[in-house]
Amino acid sequence: MLHRKQSSEADPADWFYVADERLRGADLFWEKDGLTLVGIELLQESTERYLKGYLIAKGWPLARTHDLRTLVSEAAGIDPAFARFKGLATDLTADFFAQHYPGGDWTNVGLNYETMRKEAGAMIDVIHQSLPQFFPQPPAN
Repeated sequence: MLHRKQSSEADPADWFYVADERLRGADLFWEKDGLTLVGIELLQESTERYLKGYLIAKGWPLARTHDLRTLVSEAAGIDPAFARFKGLATDLTADFFAQHYPGGDWTNVGLNYETMRKEAGAMIDVIHQSLPQFFPQPPAN
């Protein structure tokens, strides 16, 4: 459900909110239709926004890029744990740009979607553990 408020590109929580919404969308498309171009786009956009939220929380000045390789490299400069996501960044960036506008080669787009989704989840876990203050906490029992 949409949060009706003025968002801020300087607020990591806003980045994580839109990242989570896109991730849920990617998962719904995967569950209902399997591999789709929009699912690839949503997974890339989610990953991009999670990375930007993390970097902004660490004082990074926003750079308007869709290249996950750049963002993962920036994150790895802050926390070496992000270095393990270079393969995800390379593959998902290539798939994103191949499908983003007609004219790209769709032959191999999403062939490793399940692996990319799993790796994106692992990266999101690193971000959650590093910045728990920006994520809603489940109610205590």
